[in-house]
Amino acid sequence: MSEVIIENLTKEFGSIVATNEVSLDIDDGELVVLVGPSGCGKTTTLRSIAGLETPTSGTIKFDEVDVTDRTPQERDISMVFQDLALYPHMTAAQNIAFPL
Repeated sequence: MSEVIIENLTKEFGSIVATNEVSLDIDDGELVVLVGPSGCGKTTTLRSIAGLETPTSGTIKFDEVDVTDRTPQERDISMVFQDLALYPHMTAAQNIAFPL
């Protein structure tokens, strides 16, 4: 695993500010849970970490390496969605193991 450092992450969709200067340090091996009401920026933050969204401003680092502008393929990280609708015929374990 890697240390994940998020510094002043902001993501805007037009006039909508989805995340506003989010900063977070996640130590190697640490478990972190994002909890909050619908629309507060949890998914946008996770999508930004995974490289599925490009931040409007701020940086994302893995082990002190800036990955903010790297593609998802270049980040060596994955994201598992809560909803199994991607592969509804598979179990949760099969959904996670499928891309491995």
